[in-house]
Amino acid sequence: MAENNLTFAKIVANPRADSWSQVYSAGKLFAVLSLEATGETEEKDYLNVLGKEVFDTLEQEFFTLETKDLESIKEAIQKTSQKIPQEITCSFVVASVVNNILYIYILGNGKIALKREEKLGNLLETSDQKPDSLKSASGFLQDNDVIVLQTKQFSNVISAETLSEFLDNLPPSEAAENLAPLIHEKEEAGAASIIISYKTPIEEEIITVASEPEAEKEQEEVEEKPQSPFYAPSVNIKTPQLGNIKTIFSSLLSKLKIPKKLDISHPRKVILTIVVVIFVVLVISVVFALQKQQGTKNQSIFNGIYPQAQKKYEEGQGLVELNQSLANDSFNQAKQIIEAGKDKLPKDSKEEKELLTLLAKINSALGPSSTSDTTGSQAKQVDLSVSSLLLAESKNQAIYFTYDDKNIYGLTTSAVYSLNLDGTGKKNIIVNNNDWQQGLAVAPYFGNIYILDKKQNQILKYVSSDSGFSKTNYFGSDTTPDFSKAISMAIDSSVYILSSDGTIAKFTKGKGDSFSITGLNKSLTNPTKIFTNANLDNVYVLDNGNSRIVVFDKNGAYKAQYATSIIKSANDFDISEKDKKAYVLSDGKLYEVDLK
Repeated sequence: MAENNLTFAKIVANPRADSWSQVYSAGKLFAVLSLEATGETEEKDYLNVLGKEVFDTLEQEFFTLETKDLESIKEAIQKTSQKIPQEITCSFVVASVVNNILYIYILGNGKIALKREEKLGNLLETSDQKPDSLKSASGFLQDNDVIVLQTKQFSNVISAETLSEFLDNLPPSEAAENLAPLIHEKEEAGAASIIISYKTPIEEEIITVASEPEAEKEQEEVEEKPQSPFYAPSVNIKTPQLGNIKTIFSSLLSKLKIPKKLDISHPRKVILTIVVVIFVVLVISVVFALQKQQGTKNQSIFNGIYPQAQKKYEEGQGLVELNQSLANDSFNQAKQIIEAGKDKLPKDSKEEKELLTLLAKINSALGPSSTSDTTGSQAKQVDLSVSSLLLAESKNQAIYFTYDDKNIYGLTTSAVYSLNLDGTGKKNIIVNNNDWQQGLAVAPYFGNIYILDKKQNQILKYVSSDSGFSKTNYFGSDTTPDFSKAISMAIDSSVYILSSDGTIAKFTKGKGDSFSITGLNKSLTNPTKIFTNANLDNVYVLDNGNSRIVVFDKNGAYKAQYATSIIKSANDFDISEKDKKAYVLSDGKLYEVDLK
């Protein structure tokens, strides 16, 4: 049996800061999701990032299921729902097609409609269900069924009568195109829907070997066109294949030494003819079996790559107008999925061509940034006095240097000392009385001093008072961070920890906070320092391995990067957003890089 023929189209409203919706599709899994915040969210694009995390979790839970049935999929959705905070109201509607069975689920409130033989009815609907309640159902699909998943907000805008009218004899794409203006007109940000058309699977053609004249008849080519992101296997029967069989058979016969003159009775001739026919049938069967086996293997590899990459690509397309950094992140994930798997397919196979076609779309969406989005920068040597921090660093010894608007600070194994901004007045302000065992970094914030201790997996907080500094631990006993790879620290109102593997952890008031690097086309390699403070809008990372300075916003979204060869051997750097300058200390010299 060939795979189900499924086509679909999406309708998604424009988001707001307090309301967001999106549609998901991959393989035989479909979902619509709306998220609404009951109050103001401090983080930019919070709902967008949360929704992306929900879909990623759903994908991971669903595609790792060994058996996909009503209960196993329900459990996957319940695990996914744990990603949604209690203060967020959601409408999460999910459907999956397994063979000809439709499994449907609603978390919160929403609606699933079915149009069959010109009649539209509701398969599942909830209107006053608790936000964490999950309702499910299942049933068999019929040819030409149309399923419509709707968030609560969508069903509030589009009535059943309107939906039935727009679905009348129209494919999903046209129906969605006609419904979309009605959604955008109402400006209901939580409205989202996906329209799915189901066709009964087409049985593969049964190939038989008949008499010789019939075998020589021209064979018809049966090929199903892939419908993104779903892939239908094809049975491709062409004359060249029969030619290959004939060549194989001729080669086998040529190796048989048959006397030119045979005295064979008629009954024996009949038996010999039957044996030859059976042999031909056997050879043909083996060849087709091998071809089918290879086709099945290719299809299996393809289905493990294409739907996921297509989903990430479509996700990126949906984010382009909203957040280019998040869109690039999705495009790059799609690209990585394809590049990691395309070599597993035979060269010039149909499946490989499908992947390369999608890869071309992804590279087009990324534009020039698909190869490098680094701004080539000129590094101009300047006098060391331009940066008080780096001037002091060139004249003093310490494990780590930093500064605030009053002083420069240096961390050693035995103390933290301070300097005036002009480099004078050096004095120890904190003495290490076996407080830190492996101090890596120091940072000031509102008069207090913070020391990152790698060995103790702790940040020591020294609170300023009239009599000096009193020590406390930044993390309580209920928080146990892993600083085994930590190399640098910066503080605004939160603490940012940079690790040698290029990851950045963020903590606020001693608790882990949300920070995820997104939109960066090349991972950080051998980074050495992170830089930000309460007066800066962005977070800066000195990425020595890639000879660049990378700029993120304070949620981790990529903004810019500046590449110059002197960064490869840089010791430290300083940022002046006011002057739009980066200062890099490399081999005892100071260089200036212009920022946009």
